[in-house]
Amino acid sequence: MSRSTIWFWMLFGICSPLIADDWPQWLGPQRDGVWRETGIVERFPENGLVRKWQTPIGAGYSGPAVLGDRVFVTDRVTADAKDPASPFERGAVPSSERVLCLDEATGKI
Repeated sequence: MSRSTIWFWMLFGICSPLIADDWPQWLGPQRDGVWRETGIVERFPENGLVRKWQTPIGAGYSGPAVLGDRVFVTDRVTADAKDPASPFERGAVPSSERVLCLDEATGKI
């Protein structure tokens, strides 16, 4: 890995918490799970929320990260194989991991 790549990721890691109104990492900008935005709905409507879009995503262990008008998620796609019941056997299943960047308004990759 080149020095410029290392410096980029170090600078990105330092500046990420300074970004307001986004959810760029686990548990939010300050990693405390607290939403500090104003105008948040305090109760869901009785009929539930309206789904604006849906995108197929494979299995994974991370939550979405929101930055600007993009939603980033990671997943794991198996090669036409079903995941075994035991998580300890999943490493034997041929698969690949992906990072998906979705448009916030449409859900398109």
